[in-house]
Amino acid sequence: MIIKIYYILLKMPEINMIASSGGSTTSTDGSVFYVDFDDSLKIPSTARNVTLSADNATIWWTIPNIITGSNDRMYVTGPDTLGVVQTFLVQIQQGLYDLAGLESAIHRSLENQNAKIDPEPLISLSPDEATQRVEIRLNYSTVVVDFTQIQAPRIILGFEPILLSYPTIRHIAANNAAFNQVSYFLIHSDLVSQGIRFNNSYTQTIMQVPITVSPGSQIVSTPYNPPRIDASNLIGATRNRVKFWLTDQAGRQVNTNGELWSVRLVIRYEE
Repeated sequence: MIIKIYYILLKMPEINMIASSGGSTTSTDGSVFYVDFDDSLKIPSTARNVTLSADNATIWWTIPNIITGSNDRMYVTGPDTLGVVQTFLVQIQQGLYDLAGLESAIHRSLENQNAKIDPEPLISLSPDEATQRVEIRLNYSTVVVDFTQIQAPRIILGFEPILLSYPTIRHIAANNAAFNQVSYFLIHSDLVSQGIRFNNSYTQTIMQVPITVSPGSQIVSTPYNPPRIDASNLIGATRNRVKFWLTDQAGRQVNTNGELWSVRLVIRYEE
């Protein structure tokens, strides 16, 4: 008996692409951008097994946890350098803060407004390591911290909308501090119809990016074995515009604080 073996040679084209934010079609907060193609992105109607993988991404870890117009104001009442009690409006510049950095910003603003700093500033912030909560110490008997104001940074510090005042000197927050509001990033694109499954849902996710650097540094994520995501929706399609967006682990769009982010893609198919 003669066995005949036939080999079918398949073409396996690849489309490589780097998509980066920063153009005119980028949202104000930098989290969403569009790529417009001059020559269109086309996948033939005869294509099979179309997949997309995200092989690399760069994101600056500067996502602010203090945001202008949201949680950047703190009202502190206490003595000035002449001993006169008055209310100081502490305005905190938008940025990514830890507890020590936030305390320094508050002290700097109070000092610039001639609040009393000697022998101590009006308030001190410190961590309660055992409970992961923040402690605010009132250093003078006339000091009041008003967390009832809408733009107060109470959530990041873990406080309820209350007034902190004497006779209590040390106030422990009712909730855990929320400085690390972003645990990791998710990159999404409308190049895929579903993307990577997230628990029981699909949000067109094409990549998860862990935070592996210190604040102010650039994350460069190059997964060893990036998943190949089904992109059969592209078969026979002609795309002139593609959307990309960046969220945190909860699917909330993030404010990139003016920094660019990018993702490198590979679209593969057989024909």
